[in-house]
Amino acid sequence: MQNPQAIPGLFPPGLVPIDLVKCWSSLFTVQGCVLAISNSFFSGKFENVEAACCKVFSTLDANCWPHMFPLNPFFPPLLKDNCARIIPNSPTHN
Repeated sequence: MQNPQAIPGLFPPGLVPIDLVKCWSSLFTVQGCVLAISNSFFSGKFENVEAACCKVFSTLDANCWPHMFPLNPFFPPLLKDNCARIIPNSPTHN
């Protein structure tokens, strides 16, 4: 399992706020989820985000999103909408 502090380029070393770690921590429970989301963030393509990752992402508190994706506030709703297509019963963004 990866540590959020170990993802190059996402966080300055030693400056990861505790609440942000809580927001990301559930995504680290699904193997490859953080990598798939990171790839989607940078490429704009969502085909590598699998159902298990979508399930976890759909349970995140929407208050985490501005902290997780401060440079692109439009990304979380796009990912959530994409996940709603993969998992038909998942809720759409709040």
